[in-house]
Amino acid sequence: MKELNTREKIIVSVVAVVAVAFLVNRFVLEPQSKKMKQLRKELASLNEQEVSIGPKLVDFNRLNSELIQKKTQVEELEQALPQKAETAEVIHKVSTQARSNGLQVQQIRPQKETVMRTRGGKGGDFRQLFINLGIRGGYEQLGEFLVGLEQQPFYVRVAELHLSKREKREQWLEIQLKLEVVVGS
Repeated sequence: MKELNTREKIIVSVVAVVAVAFLVNRFVLEPQSKKMKQLRKELASLNEQEVSIGPKLVDFNRLNSELIQKKTQVEELEQALPQKAETAEVIHKVSTQARSNGLQVQQIRPQKETVMRTRGGKGGDFRQLFINLGIRGGYEQLGEFLVGLEQQPFYVRVAELHLSKREKREQWLEIQLKLEVVVGS
């Protein structure tokens, strides 16, 4: 074999460098470039998902806080109702409370009772009943009566309240109440 002259050595060197550069580009840089493009697409997709998750996370947090609040209310209700009570007993306590506050009981009518479901979905631990109550008295006696109802061993809520005077000069109010009462079964 003959030895290469300088010109041929330069040509062979340039061809070798170009070949090495081609191979490096083809087998190292191009796959890395494709991986980089794919990672940028995935990053853009994740950024879009992050933007869309933000409002959903806020909604989730709001719903979670409402759920915690409702659970607390249920627990308070369960603790406030340790005593079992019959409808007649509840009516007696309501009418006694009204009379003790200086109100005249005109009428008291219970409506149907319903069994309430608890957190676990089981029924029968609590009953809900509505009582229509017609009384006469003043604002002060009404306020004292409502405060007194809060002290009773059952949960009570004023579902409806209607006030009227038959005559303008009359000092007594005609009061119609619809009470929602929850008692233990």
